[in-house]
Amino acid sequence: MKIKNIKFLIILFILVFIAKSVDAKSILLKDIRYFSYKDYTRVVLDLSAPVRFSSKELKEKTRVRFFFDLKNTILSEKVKKQKTIVFKNSYIKEIRAGQFKKNIARVVLEFREAKEKRYFTLLHPFRIVIDIYGRNLNGKTSIKKTEKEKKQKTEKEIKTGTPEISGEKKYSMARQLSLTVKRIVIDPGHGGKDPGAIGRYYKTKEKKIVLDIARRLKFYLKKYTKLEVYMTRDKDVFIPLEQRTAFANSKRADLFISIHANAAANRKIYGFSTFWLNFTTDPHSIRIAASENASSQRSIWELKSLLKKITLTSKLIESKIFAKKIQYNTLKYIRRYYRYPDYGVRKAPFYVLIGASMPAVLVETGFLSNKTNELLLRSSRFRNRIAFGIYKGIIAYIDSLR
Repeated sequence: MKIKNIKFLIILFILVFIAKSVDAKSILLKDIRYFSYKDYTRVVLDLSAPVRFSSKELKEKTRVRFFFDLKNTILSEKVKKQKTIVFKNSYIKEIRAGQFKKNIARVVLEFREAKEKRYFTLLHPFRIVIDIYGRNLNGKTSIKKTEKEKKQKTEKEIKTGTPEISGEKKYSMARQLSLTVKRIVIDPGHGGKDPGAIGRYYKTKEKKIVLDIARRLKFYLKKYTKLEVYMTRDKDVFIPLEQRTAFANSKRADLFISIHANAAANRKIYGFSTFWLNFTTDPHSIRIAASENASSQRSIWELKSLLKKITLTSKLIESKIFAKKIQYNTLKYIRRYYRYPDYGVRKAPFYVLIGASMPAVLVETGFLSNKTNELLLRSSRFRNRIAFGIYKGIIAYIDSLR
């Protein structure tokens, strides 16, 4: 009897060890975050590693379910405790997560009716980002019809040679329809626990500099225009990158501008630059994007396929034109007072611009690694002139649409 018991215990121990080994290799669904607004919700699934997954939509008479099956994934204790996330808005009912199978975690988004939605992934840390719109962004047109129209449009562009993103002479949909700008979102970079770049000589924190410039820019836009102006943050708080464009989308903004200050290993470099979202092979742009993307330094090159999936040609054309207007008019204004270098209009894969549904740019107001530039950015008068220069660039862009 004793020998049999020992054998049983050994077998039991081996089985427990194997089970624990399997769990150790499993990917963890660490958290389900969401940012919900009146007509728009962004859901973020935080995972411990890249995961293979599938998605499917099930339509019933009284509800629509959209679910993700995450392979080789288990739920964290935090997600288990979350249980069901219930929404009070009219278009999304709830989100729930469960262990569908031993090695498959399922996340279900339940709607009261079919809604327009899209999803994409971000790396390091790996996240699945899901955008849900409370109304059809294309009016009464169905999503399937919209996709068909996009395909037809692409085929037409190939046949007729419709210009791609190569210059301002190319007319985007916004210009063909003579669209205008009503709302703008200003995004002061970093904040809270994330100080951004820190001055080499006077320890100036980027987060404080850019917040002050953003406030001044908002003041000028409110004073001289009838634009609705919003800020992703108006105080020293940390906001995740994916929440910044989610906020802009929720406000149905027509323009998005993210304001930053730069730093470089070469202390001699300083000046003003403006970026628009696209893939690049320029080492300098990659370095800056890596810095602003924080934890994503190892994945700049991996963003190429992501950018192709989630950006629209019309938006890219307008973002490039918007960047040029900001760069030219800002420098034209501040050069009345300072000899300030033009560091150019560039393209780079910034996470903060990904997912924006409107023309979006990122401004690098200067280099905190350069002593002269750091001193200028510490000057209230200089920050005021930078803000007014950016304001003039925004106005120039709006005028160009007419």
